[in-house]
Amino acid sequence: FGLYYNMPLIPGCSGSSLVKAFSEHVLHRLGIRQTGPLPNKIRITLLVRSTNYRNIINEKQLASAMKIDGEFEVTVIDFNREVPFLDQIQVSHNSDIFIGMHGSGLTHMLFQPDWAVVMEIYNCEDQGCYSDLARLRGIHYMTWEKKDKLVQEDEGHHPTLGAHAKFTNYAFDVTEFMRLIYKAASHVRSHPAFLKARITLHGSVRDNSFQQQMSSVAKRFLG
Repeated sequence: FGLYYNMPLIPGCSGSSLVKAFSEHVLHRLGIRQTGPLPNKIRITLLVRSTNYRNIINEKQLASAMKIDGEFEVTVIDFNREVPFLDQIQVSHNSDIFIGMHGSGLTHMLFQPDWAVVMEIYNCEDQGCYSDLARLRGIHYMTWEKKDKLVQEDEGHHPTLGAHAKFTNYAFDVTEFMRLIYKAASHVRSHPAFLKARITLHGSVRDNSFQQQMSSVAKRFLG
């Protein structure tokens, strides 16, 4: 199973020094630079897929909703074979929030900064896989919370097992998606490592609370 697939973890334990050392070693040896945090924006990466299954049907709607708010710098990318691996790691290392469907692309969370959030937008009924990896890496994990706020394209078509949640595509309620985005952004903004890094780069941080920072767009989504 490798290091994390179905690997039993001690309850309450997180932040493996082995995984952190691996991440730092790879980043150092490959010369991957951290260019953030940005002074006034949260960097969000939405990982999309060019596969037959586990696509986000309304990915353009979700991306547009995030871009409306000026506090988010949004990158939409497909880590396919046309994107060099070094470029992929550069993107993931500079993602304050990294979003993707259940799949191996989420292993890029290994290279996110310590203050980051990884959002497995939907776990396709495999709850432990990437939440466990996030625990090992020591970053905050989120996933979809309200199943009645997503639409499954069909029952799924596994080649031998029949109906299967990993072999179909999904659409997500935009308002609920943005609620989770603002929740993730709040975590990033309040993380001590984020605050320290931003002071180091930019000399000061805004004193406003998260609620004060929210734009009218955020208030509309959160009610």
